[in-house]
Amino acid sequence: MQSLAEVLKEFQRRHQVNNNANLAQVVQTISQDNDVRQFWQEHQDQLRPDAFERKLMDLYEFVQQKQRIAAGKKSLYPGYHPALGLEKGYPYVKYVADQKTQEAERQKTKLTRFHIPKAAQRADLQEIAASTGTDQNRADALTEVVRVLSDLSAGGNDNFVPGIYLSGDFGVGKTYLMGALANALAANDIGVLFIHFPSFINQLKASFNRPQAAVNDLVEQAKKVPVLIIDDIGADTLTAWSRDDVLAIILEYRMQNELTTCFTSNFDWQSLEQYLAQTRDGKEPGKAARLMQRIQFLSRPVNMAGPNRRLQS
Repeated sequence: MQSLAEVLKEFQRRHQVNNNANLAQVVQTISQDNDVRQFWQEHQDQLRPDAFERKLMDLYEFVQQKQRIAAGKKSLYPGYHPALGLEKGYPYVKYVADQKTQEAERQKTKLTRFHIPKAAQRADLQEIAASTGTDQNRADALTEVVRVLSDLSAGGNDNFVPGIYLSGDFGVGKTYLMGALANALAANDIGVLFIHFPSFINQLKASFNRPQAAVNDLVEQAKKVPVLIIDDIGADTLTAWSRDDVLAIILEYRMQNELTTCFTSNFDWQSLEQYLAQTRDGKEPGKAARLMQRIQFLSRPVNMAGPNRRLQS
């Protein structure tokens, strides 16, 4: 098979390229592209003699789309970049997902969210790290998030990885930070369920009139997912049922099976225990204490301070 230079010379002679400005521009654009040159050199012996002529516009599309992406312009398939493939002796253009698109695809299969704000769904851990700097209001929380991500992403380690109990006032960014952790874990092929706990309880209540399997499925998923993030624990009106038949069941299973579990709350541990002790049926400090033992086993406490970011937006 001829080299690309020889192919171009023969093509220009046969088609009188210099007399056709548009065709001359196409050929010049292709001939100057380093990726096309490398592809031709690597597959020179496999390419058919008429490969350049028959696939001229495919090659031009490849170069053109690369240039658009490099210039920051909208490409033919946003989120994908062009690559050259070889089939039956002819080059063709294939589109490969870029890193961001690959992460988004993995998140679709690895991350389940339940009533999580859109801002938290879009949260990016690298952006948070870059903006945190030496801000001690968030630095400790960010350090713990990175610990969880690093330990779980390492793989091949059967040691239990405790989660985070992230407490703090309204609007300081607890859910947003947990959203970034959830996205990063899913991007690393780790299964995550991220639930807004009060909404989760309401959904379970709404399932009472459905077949019991519907209720069981929700609880089973929360019990067994590799990483569970419980958002806003303590924000709902506590009942003995939601405490004993839902939360306690989930956390007992996760403790026994050493599954990473994270929490966000406006309560610190002491305040949460007081909250868990009081239901409509009265005070039950013993049950609250047992539940707190599970939370303390599953997570490490860290407080997050700062201004109410919701009011700043």
